[in-house]
Amino acid sequence: MEFNSTTYLVYIIGVVFVYYNISPFYRRLLLLLASYGFYGVWSVPFSSLLLLSTLVDYLAARVIDSAKKPWKRNAALIASIFLNMGSLCLFKYADFFSNSMYSLLGYRPWPELGWILPLGISFYTFQTMSYTIDVYRGTMKAHRSFIDVAIYVCFFPQLVAGPIVRADSLIPQFACNQSLDMVKIRSGIAQILWGMFKKVYIGDPMGLIANEAYSSPENVSGLGLLLATYAFAVQIYCDFSGYTDIAIGSARLLGIDLPENFNKPYLSLSIRDFWRRWHITLSTWLRDYLYIPLGGSRLGNIRTYINLMITMLLGGLWHGAGWNWVVWGGLQGGMLSIERATGLDNTNNLSQLNKYLRWLLTFHLVCLSWVFFRSRNLNDALVILQHIFTGESGSVPINITPLFYIAGILLVELGDLKIKWITFFQQRRTITRWLTYASIIALFFTFAGVSNSEFIYFQF
Repeated sequence: MEFNSTTYLVYIIGVVFVYYNISPFYRRLLLLLASYGFYGVWSVPFSSLLLLSTLVDYLAARVIDSAKKPWKRNAALIASIFLNMGSLCLFKYADFFSNSMYSLLGYRPWPELGWILPLGISFYTFQTMSYTIDVYRGTMKAHRSFIDVAIYVCFFPQLVAGPIVRADSLIPQFACNQSLDMVKIRSGIAQILWGMFKKVYIGDPMGLIANEAYSSPENVSGLGLLLATYAFAVQIYCDFSGYTDIAIGSARLLGIDLPENFNKPYLSLSIRDFWRRWHITLSTWLRDYLYIPLGGSRLGNIRTYINLMITMLLGGLWHGAGWNWVVWGGLQGGMLSIERATGLDNTNNLSQLNKYLRWLLTFHLVCLSWVFFRSRNLNDALVILQHIFTGESGSVPINITPLFYIAGILLVELGDLKIKWITFFQQRRTITRWLTYASIIALFFTFAGVSNSEFIYFQF
C-alpha cells in the first residue's frame, strides 16, 4: 500500500478511528493486524517471511536472555543473524554475486534466480537484528509478549522504509494506553501533509527530469546532466524525507513517537556533518552495530580509516546490489577518512565565509556521489561524470527548474518552516480543520489525476 494514495488516506483514518474506540489490549491486536494488512496488500507470501523472521528473533532473544551457558547464547544469536542476513543475501545479493563472478571469471557459481525483492527487507532486517543483538549485549531484556515483538518488527508506518527504530524505545509504547491527544493528532496531520507535499509536488516532478536525463546519459549535455543531478538531489531528499514525515505523522496519530530521520542535511558543512543529518537512524545503526564493534576510532588512525571504509562500503551495498552502490559507499568512506585526516570534519568556530565555502563544497561532493547512487550501473555513472566535467554537448533540452527547487529547500530549512508549520497546526484548531479538509481534497484529486510514483527507498 502506497503512502501517496487515496487508499492509504482512507486506511489510516479508519485505523485511527477504531484505535481510540477500543481497549489497550485490542489496540495492540489492531496494530498487528493493520500492519500485516498493510504489508499483505503488496504480497501475502512475503508476509510469511516477515512472520518467520519475527518468530526466529523472538525465540532467539528468549534463549539468549535465559540461557546459562555461553554456547547457547552464542548459538541463538548466530541463528538469528544467519536467518536475517541469509534471507537478505538470498533475495538481494545472490544474482549480483553470481553475475559479478560471471563477468570476472566467465562462470556462474549458481544460476540466476531473478527473484522479486521483498518490500522493506533491508529495513526490517536491520531493525529485528538490533533487537537480538541488544538482548545479547545485555542492554535490554527479551520481551515475553510475542505480540509486542511482532508489532515492533512490522509496525506499518515505518515498516517499508524506516526510520529504523530500537526496540527499547518503541516496544514500551505498545502498551497503547494513551488517551486521545488532539495536540498530537493535529501535529501528526501537519507532518503527514508536509511529507505528502514534498513527495507529490516536489519530489515526483524532479524525478521526471532526473529520469529523462539518466535513462540515456550519452545523449545529454554536461550542463543538462549537472542540472539533472541537482534534480535528483531534490528528488531523493523530498521523496525519502517525505516518506519519513508521513511515517512519523502516522505513528503520532496513534500516540506513538518515532525518531526524526533528517535534520537539514543540505545545510551540512562536511561529509561527517551530512551523515549526522541524513538518514540518521541508519547512520547510528551502522555506527553502533558495525563501526564501533570493528574498533571504531580506538585503535589508531590507520585502523580508523579502514573501519570507516568497511562501514561505508557495506552501507553502500546495503542500499543496492550493484557496483555503482559499492563505489558510492566507498566514496563516502574515502571522503570521511580524508576529512578526519585533514581536520576538515571539525566545523566549529568557522567564519561566515568559511561556512559558506565549506557548505558549497560539501553540497557538491554529496551531489557528485548521487551520480553513482542514481545511475543504472557503473558505466552510466562514468559517462555522466565525463559529460559533466568535459562540458559535452547533447540533444536533450536543458531544464533549469532544479536550481529554483534547491534554493526553495535551502530557504525552507534556513527558516525552520517545517517546525513553524507543525506548530501552527497544533495551535490553530479551526484553521487546522479547514486546512486539513482542503489538503485531503487536493491530494485526492492529485492521486486520481496522476500515476503515483513509488518511493525511491522501496527498492532497498
